Amino acid sequence: MLPRLPNLNQARERRIDKIKRRLLLRSSPRLQVSLILSFTGIAGLVTSFSLLHLGVPLMWLRYPIAILLAYGVFLLLLRLWLYLQRNQDRISNVDVDLPGIDFTTPGASGYGGSFHGGGGNFGGGGVSGTWGGGASSPSSVSSGSSFSDAISFDLDLEEGWLLVIAVVAFIGGIVAAFYIVYIAPSLLAEILLDGALVAGLYRRVKRIEQRHWLRAAVRRTLVPALLAAMFFTVAGYALQRAVPEAHSIGEVWTHVREAKR
Repeated sequence: MLPRLPNLNQARERRIDKIKRRLLLRSSPRLQVSLILSFTGIAGLVTSFSLLHLGVPLMWLRYPIAILLAYGVFLLLLRLWLYLQRNQDRISNVDVDLPGIDFTTPGASGYGGSFHGGGGNFGGGGVSGTWGGGASSPSSVSSGSSFSDAISFDLDLEEGWLLVIAVVAFIGGIVAAFYIVYIAPSLLAEILLDGALVAGLYRRVKRIEQRHWLRAAVRRTLVPALLAAMFFTVAGYALQRAVPEAHSIGEVWTHVREAKR
């Protein structure tokens, strides 16, 4: 059995590559994942807001919990995407070389339930939203004035550096989310292949290792999610040290603005 494993893996990789090319040709996988991450970010916001009002004021504790719970929502949304894709055509006969699933846009396929959200925009949606009740995002620090203007001489040196560390950490979390968007074609292709195999749609396909779709989803996205949680933990800790009385980014920004006056 061992000598056949490389052939199984090679056949699997070739099929994933074909599905990836078809996804890129007929749809916008990165846009779809951006939309999924946008809903993931909303779930994180709601979680952070709820934790704040449930008596968890510490940002460095609240943010990673919110991100990890939002990651669970992300996996559920991937499952919903896979369900919609598998049910677009109700396939009975599957192409041996490519999945018989239509990846065209809803307007072309006549199916309105696909994750082809036109107007879905990433903007760091998975992890860069406001993680506190009434808080504004880190990008609002730079809208209207530069960060160097925001951290004026009215703030002491330690407080200023802590705010800089927080901004850098927030950027790191956004980059981690962008990485998931970058790998979106390969991610969706692999979970689509595994989902079809689990559903028995590839009855005529032999010599391909069968895996559950969740295995590929977690393997490709868990590290970026953990990095995002780590970066936001650092950011929350730095903000809490800089402004101990603040419980959200909005309160930190209010403190910075008052220090400028």
